[in-house]
Amino acid sequence: MKRSTRRIIALAAAAGLAITACGSDNDATTTEDTTASEEVTVDTAAATDEVVCPANLVIQTDWWPEIEHGGTYQLIGAGGVADPKLFTYSGPIADAYKVGGIETVEIRAGGDAIEFQPVLSVMKTDQDITLGYVNTDDIIQSSGTVRATGVATTLEINPQFLMWDPEQLKIDPKDPASLGASGARISHFSGTTYMDWLLGKGFIKKDQSDPNYGGSPDKWIADGGNFIQQGFVTNEAYKYENEINWKDGAPAPIDYALIHDLGWQPYPAMYSVLSDRLEELSPCLAVLVPKLQQAWVDYLADPTPIGNALVEITKTYNNYWSITPELNAAGFELFKSLGIGGNGPDSTYGNFDVDRVQKLYDEAMPLLADLGVKTDATLTVDGVVTNKFIDTSIGVAG
Repeated sequence: MKRSTRRIIALAAAAGLAITACGSDNDATTTEDTTASEEVTVDTAAATDEVVCPANLVIQTDWWPEIEHGGTYQLIGAGGVADPKLFTYSGPIADAYKVGGIETVEIRAGGDAIEFQPVLSVMKTDQDITLGYVNTDDIIQSSGTVRATGVATTLEINPQFLMWDPEQLKIDPKDPASLGASGARISHFSGTTYMDWLLGKGFIKKDQSDPNYGGSPDKWIADGGNFIQQGFVTNEAYKYENEINWKDGAPAPIDYALIHDLGWQPYPAMYSVLSDRLEELSPCLAVLVPKLQQAWVDYLADPTPIGNALVEITKTYNNYWSITPELNAAGFELFKSLGIGGNGPDSTYGNFDVDRVQKLYDEAMPLLADLGVKTDATLTVDGVVTNKFIDTSIGVAG
C-alpha cells in the first residue's frame, strides 16, 4: 500500500495517538498544479494568536531523524512521542514557537520510511502535510509534474558528499574530474540531480553510476569500500571512521568531497509548500516562517538537548538507522567549521541568495532538457524560492 494509505489505516487503529486534524480550509484544497503566484498578498500585521495555521502542523522530512533536522525538532523539544509504526515524532508545539493557532507538530521521517517516494509526491497525495523538505534542484526537476516553492532554508550548505577509501582510490576532493579518472563505481540514490550534473559535465562516465544505494552500509562492508558512495559528512564520515567495521574488521579513515564544493550548490531540505497552496497558506507562513528561523537559531545555539532527543527517537524506530551523542558532537563541529548551519552571505538565517539559486537554475534547466526531463517552461527563480516570509532580523550571532 502507499505510505499515505497505510498512515490513514494506522491512525484509525492507534487509539493512543490522537492528533488534531488540519482545518477545513486544507480539506478543500486541490492537488491540481498551478503556477506559483508572484503577487501573493501577505498580512504581515496578522496577530500571532490569530488562527491562520492548521492546528496540527505536519512537516515531512527527507530522511530518518538526524542533526540536520534539529531545528525542526526544536519546535516540539524533548517532550514529544515517537511512533515506531508510523515513524513520526509528535507533540505540543513549544511555547516559544506557538503561533497562528498551531497546537501540535507532527514530524514525519523520510527516505525508506516513505518507501523512498519523493517528498513532493507524498505532499501531492497527502494534503495534511503543510511543509516538506525539498532540495532546490528537486523543485526544478519536478516542476513539469508538481510545482513547489521553498519558503525558508534549513541549512546553508548541503552536507551531502561522495566518500571513498583513500588507500584504494586516489581522488582529489577539489577536482570533480578525478572522480571519473578513478573509474570507480559510484553508489548513490536514484534520481539524484547532482549525478546528472557530474555526467553532463563529463566529470564521470555513465558506467560509473550505480543508482541502487539504500542508505545502509551493507554493500560497503561486503566489498571492503572499493567504490565511491554518497552520504552526509555529518553522519557517515564519523560512522565509517569510528563505528562501522568495514576494513579488516575495524573502522578506517575515509576521504570525501562535498557536493557543494564540487560545484553543484542547491539549498538542501528547504521548507517547501505546494505552489498551488501558496496563496492559501500565506497568512500562516507570514507568522510561522520567522518562528522556524528562530527555532533553528535556538537549536544551533544549544544543539545537545535536541541531539539527545534524536538519539532516543531513532532507538524507538529500531531499524538500521541509528545515531549517538558522539556522532552528533562530531556533526555539530562540522556545522561550524564547514558553515553548514549558519547565516547566508548576510546576517539572516533561513533566507535564500537569489543569485545562487539563479546560477543553479541556469545550469539545471538545459541539463534536464538534455536528459528528456519535462520541466515547466514558465518556471522562474521567483517560483522556485521566495524570501517574502523571511524576518531579516533573525540570524545566528557572530
